[in-house]
Amino acid sequence: MYYDFFNLKEHPFRLTCETKFFYLSPEHTHANAMMEFALIKRQGLMLLTGEVGTGKTMLVQHFLSRIDENAHKVVKLNQTQLSELELFQMIFLELVDDDTQPEVRITPLFKQVVERIEKLREEKKHTIIVIDEAQNLEIENLVRLFELSQKRIDNEKICTIYLVGQNKLRDTLEDPSVREFISTINTKYHLSSLVLEDIRKYIYHRLAVAGGHKSVHFENDIFPIIETYTGGRPRLINVLVDHVLTYSYLEDINKITSRVVDDAIADLQWVPFGVQYAEEVRPKNKKTFEEERRSSYKLIIRSEDKITSEYYIRKKRITIGRHSENDLRIDDTLISRQHAQIIQQGRTVYLRDLNSTNGCFINGSRVDIAPLEIGTEIKIGGCQLTFTRSTKNTPSKNTRSSENVLEFAKTHHS
Repeated sequence: MYYDFFNLKEHPFRLTCETKFFYLSPEHTHANAMMEFALIKRQGLMLLTGEVGTGKTMLVQHFLSRIDENAHKVVKLNQTQLSELELFQMIFLELVDDDTQPEVRITPLFKQVVERIEKLREEKKHTIIVIDEAQNLEIENLVRLFELSQKRIDNEKICTIYLVGQNKLRDTLEDPSVREFISTINTKYHLSSLVLEDIRKYIYHRLAVAGGHKSVHFENDIFPIIETYTGGRPRLINVLVDHVLTYSYLEDINKITSRVVDDAIADLQWVPFGVQYAEEVRPKNKKTFEEERRSSYKLIIRSEDKITSEYYIRKKRITIGRHSENDLRIDDTLISRQHAQIIQQGRTVYLRDLNSTNGCFINGSRVDIAPLEIGTEIKIGGCQLTFTRSTKNTPSKNTRSSENVLEFAKTHHS
């Protein structure tokens, strides 16, 4: 019977604030260890940054869920578009458990906050202050928080402050007025997106917690698609997979294939992560989405300026790599197992690097994701590829098999 995830008490891709749904990838595990290290060593201040949707808030919730409340006092703030006075008034109100009112001037208020933290220390409680969305903090607030983090008693810092924010926070800390501030932060961590294998584990983890992992099956080829359109951001994965499962539920489907994911992407009108479309060329509906992907292209593979093979791109998405699971297999030691993708999105075709070791190059420049034009020169490992449009007399099959391409690659470095 089909997995009716709507009847579950806990929805696997909508309850994003539940820490039990949080999958600790190696990246998140490392970041969590750094947060614990900053606390144990009483370092005073830690900087945690990451792009939108990489799981910073969930990581913080996971970290705080393991804190001993008897030994710590936790202050967590999400509203950061505040004046210096408003910020420290909020901190003070979180620290007190009575009707004591905060001061209305910053100097006595700062002293009031320090005294309260010192009192908590006398009660054998260490104060933890977490400032989420810290990229919105004004310079004055950052300087004042830095001052608080440096307060000591018996040569031990009285509190630990975690500044959690987007990349803008790192840019702000490059301001000359806070140069001293940034130089004293001993613990910093930048949270990256999930890699392909972790995307798969993340999805199955959430399904397992919700109780639906035995009733729905994901084909393996859908995970590179999800990575392409979400960039490995957990928040975007949640949105896309939620849409996929909704579509599957309505169509009574229990096997999630690439077609199902493509239909969901078309409905959402998403483009590959990192790609920006002009409005006039963005597909408007499913019919346009399908029609604009019918253009036929090919790759011309060269060795020493001689054409050795042609590969016709017959799908809207192909993978290139050394492993046999790829559409275009090239047995080159400089090429990763899954090295790159070529994606047809609307009227544009893109080359996307799949976190390969040696990278992808277009016209001599290394790229993560970039549009391809007719005649674009691509370098992957030791192979030179030219992207071009196929002729009207395109053969029904590729003129040379992937095994033939392998022969070229095997001899390329000899």
